[in-house]
Amino acid sequence: MGTLFIISITLLAVANGALLTLRVIEKTQAPTRIAIGSVFGIAALSWAAFLTALPWGLNGISIGATIAIFAIGLTIQIRFIGRARIIAVLRQCGLSLGGGAYYAAWAALLAWLFSRVVMFYPDGMHTAPMNNYGDLPFHFSAITSFAYGENLPPQNPIFAGMKFTYPFLIDFLTAFFIRCGADWRSAFFVENFALALALVRLIEALTLKIFNNITAARIAPVIFFFNGGLGFINFFREFGAQSDGLSIFLWRMPKTYTMNAELALASSNVPMRWGNVFTTLLIPQRSMLFGLPFVAMIIALWWMAVGERGTGRLDEEETRVSNRLVALSPRRRCLLAAGILAGLLPMLHAHGFFSVMIASAPMFLLFRSMDWVAFFAPVAALAAPQAWYLSGTQVRNELFKPLGKWWEAGDSNPLLFWAVNAGIFILLLIAALLIRKITSSRQALFYLPFTLWFLVPNLVSLAPWTWDNIKVLVYWSLATAPFVDVALAYLFTRRLIIARGLATALLIGLTLSGALDVTRALSPVENVEIFGQAELEVAELLREKTPPRALILHAPIHNSVVALSGRQSVMGYPGHLWTHGLDYSHRELDVKTIYKGGNFTCASRCDEGVCGNLCTSFSY
Repeated sequence: MGTLFIISITLLAVANGALLTLRVIEKTQAPTRIAIGSVFGIAALSWAAFLTALPWGLNGISIGATIAIFAIGLTIQIRFIGRARIIAVLRQCGLSLGGGAYYAAWAALLAWLFSRVVMFYPDGMHTAPMNNYGDLPFHFSAITSFAYGENLPPQNPIFAGMKFTYPFLIDFLTAFFIRCGADWRSAFFVENFALALALVRLIEALTLKIFNNITAARIAPVIFFFNGGLGFINFFREFGAQSDGLSIFLWRMPKTYTMNAELALASSNVPMRWGNVFTTLLIPQRSMLFGLPFVAMIIALWWMAVGERGTGRLDEEETRVSNRLVALSPRRRCLLAAGILAGLLPMLHAHGFFSVMIASAPMFLLFRSMDWVAFFAPVAALAAPQAWYLSGTQVRNELFKPLGKWWEAGDSNPLLFWAVNAGIFILLLIAALLIRKITSSRQALFYLPFTLWFLVPNLVSLAPWTWDNIKVLVYWSLATAPFVDVALAYLFTRRLIIARGLATALLIGLTLSGALDVTRALSPVENVEIFGQAELEVAELLREKTPPRALILHAPIHNSVVALSGRQSVMGYPGHLWTHGLDYSHRELDVKTIYKGGNFTCASRCDEGVCGNLCTSFSY
């Protein structure tokens, strides 16, 4: 019943979001509206659930209020839009038999991948892919602190007494679903699957919107999701050195091929660091499920505002209102919608917000117009309170430090590093931008601001762990994919067999390493136990025997049973704290002192700024 209940709530949110698109986009196919509605509706559900829980707590009252908000919103929209128009829009399916099979294949793959995020066996809880083993316990800490620990206003669940400034809304939604009666698997799966499948459609729609090329549009999600460099060279070398058949080797591959410390080429020392979107980002780093589709929608809306409508041939409505600042012309509606989406981003995915803002400035300079007020005004209104909340943390001290070498190149040549990690991708981008038969000058100009999403994370640190710069680089990949795809589509549609053969070889080179990593993520090799059965039972006992706001002192391991209890940790795993930019040295010293039997003194930690909260709560 709990699973059906959260599916019903999710569908209610999606319906609200889909109907809102009628006020911004006049003509588009129903699947695209549903994809937009899925992302915006589920994000709005997260926000509404969080804001209603702040005064009342995450309980039946706030859950009922959240559902009422969306039920009333849907009723109002249906009344004003009219059922006849809604039915007419739904009939604009736009999917052929082949298109249906295409999305069925994506749905099957996503269902398989996300069904493995939380698995239960007789010996305990398991997860896959392997990268989730490190990240998932932190997300459990956040989720259970909301669901079982009354952690409102949010305090850091793994560093008690400090404000929680991680973009936690995706985890809060999971906690909301759990409080609605869903089990762990359903609470994760419903939101993960809906947002990921919507992202597939949004990437396709973005490519189709910019280039009006169905071949490029269908290739776009494949290239984006199965990204990877030349690591497949290692695969062939290792496969040739063993005697098992291909199927057996594929089902127990010894390593990943998009991100590891091994050499990509026999004669080089270039590290493979590009990673795969599925295995290193979308599944383990859950806030990406909001960030990527939000940014995809913002890019599409920008193109509709300055690309489609920026050619000097404004439609009749645009001409009528072009001299009035407050009038919502089609261009201004697009920019207003993009501004609202961007304004909601900081608590959904902070790096996504940062990416949008550094691209918005050159976008405005290239396509100057007073219409951009419609974008920046809602950004300022919505993002300012979130920026204020997220400010004041130690993370700022770790940001924007110059990198000695480009991103993760280390001692290797930066050009060779990117040639190995994303060389084919970059070469096809350059070809697309330079060949006018592939892209117009306006399309190339529109792409220019997105080069910052490649240059900035290559030159300065955007996180304490330099590899986390990938959280901006992935948006460069998202914005670049349509241009790469249209170059491939140009080759695929040539009559010459050699052109089609080259396109096929390039497509394989772009996606083979990623496909190998995804295959490994689906194999038994990456099915790992994360919590044993005894630990699951202890977590339940902790919830039963301790008050919701209890603080627990425990060994700072990454998969502590406390993560499942909903109770706050005095100090969690140092690796998680370090990647979040927190200075935990004093707290770590106190924990060591306590475990050695020494005296804990509050004064030793007063410089952390959280002394009052902790000293009145701890009892050792």
